[in-house]
Amino acid sequence: MTQMDVINGVSASDQAYVLSCTGLVMIMTPGLALFYAGLVRERASVDMLLQNFVALGILSILWYFVGFSLAFGAGPLVGNPLTHFMFQGLSLNAPWPGYTISGPLFGTYQMMFAVITPCLMTGAFADRMNFGPYCIFIVLWVLVVYCPWCHQMWGGGFLSQQGVFDFAGGIVVHITAGWSSLAACLALGKRNIVAEGGDLREPHSIPLVLLGTGILWFGWFGFNGGSALSVDSTAVGAAINSHLSAAVAICVWGAIDWIRQGKAKLVPLCLACVAGLVVITPMAGYVSMNMALITGTVAGSACYGGIVLLIKLGVDDALDVWGVHGVGGALGTMLVGVLANGKECLDKDTAPDYCVFPGSVAASFEQFGLQARAVLISILYSFVVTFVLIRIMMRFMKVKPDEEIFDFLDEELHGEVAYKGPTQPDAYKGLFVKGFSASG
Repeated sequence: MTQMDVINGVSASDQAYVLSCTGLVMIMTPGLALFYAGLVRERASVDMLLQNFVALGILSILWYFVGFSLAFGAGPLVGNPLTHFMFQGLSLNAPWPGYTISGPLFGTYQMMFAVITPCLMTGAFADRMNFGPYCIFIVLWVLVVYCPWCHQMWGGGFLSQQGVFDFAGGIVVHITAGWSSLAACLALGKRNIVAEGGDLREPHSIPLVLLGTGILWFGWFGFNGGSALSVDSTAVGAAINSHLSAAVAICVWGAIDWIRQGKAKLVPLCLACVAGLVVITPMAGYVSMNMALITGTVAGSACYGGIVLLIKLGVDDALDVWGVHGVGGALGTMLVGVLANGKECLDKDTAPDYCVFPGSVAASFEQFGLQARAVLISILYSFVVTFVLIRIMMRFMKVKPDEEIFDFLDEELHGEVAYKGPTQPDAYKGLFVKGFSASG
């Protein structure tokens, strides 16, 4: 960075980098929509696409008005909603405190995280939420779950002051969404077909699943790499670590599934890729590249095991959100205290060249304890608040669609279908698919 690159504390190169990463994270939401739409039934795919895409509109405006203030305003538990109401006090020509990018760019980059996080839950309660109640739910959830935890970890909240670290969203994104997904599944109950012993795990479009996975993997370079908030060695390290973790997870998960199923399948590898990216997220900028190989191994085995466990317990988590995001986010956050660089990296002035983020966090028993406590608190908070929120909504509005429209959900709810023209009759009702299909 040259002196000419910085004007009034704002770096042109850092601005360009984070602006590009903002676009990468934004495109992840349509990517997630395609990923989930391919995994669900053909006649529920428009509903899934719509639930994800509409969040870009609703939650972007919510974040601009009050969400950013709740997350990054002053306060020990949550920020003051008036601090930056409608980005008040943010200047395009002045840096956000502690960084070399402008306040509006920082706020917009964080906006994309707030948009995609509740969308992760749509894969868990597929087929079980009417559109109107869904819109209300994501607004309320962002206000009472996402913003408080964003404030705690990234907005100067109590836990961050205590020394808990979350580089790019292990707690803020994946634990909140993953464990809220489990709460939503239990609050809404099983789909009737699943309750009767059927299985709706067979994806209707594997090409859509692969396309969505590719977009998510591509966007994660901005999700994790961009969380350095400057174009430096930490950003490079975070991006490389993310890619390596996903690559190893694909190999480990794929091998396990191949052995169990007797055939090599594509969809399990797509889930493995996402799991690898999830586990590395909270530590992407704190660990060496060799440690990223360990996180990929953890993702490929532990997240796979989490999915198998939930299926055996009979919980109708439609697209395995808890196993990937809930389990992966929790493990990744705790492993910060195990896999982060050593204590020699805590002093920025004397840190060796191999340190990824000098002056941040180091592996230790004490750090592991701090991380584990924060994980437990965030799990309990997210689960309880989400469960209560959905139950309250169910008392005052019709949250779940009528069972009679299950076979034609898209047409009945939205008047649209994913594919026009002659199609085979929808045989999903009463369909029994043996095995661990969507996840292996």
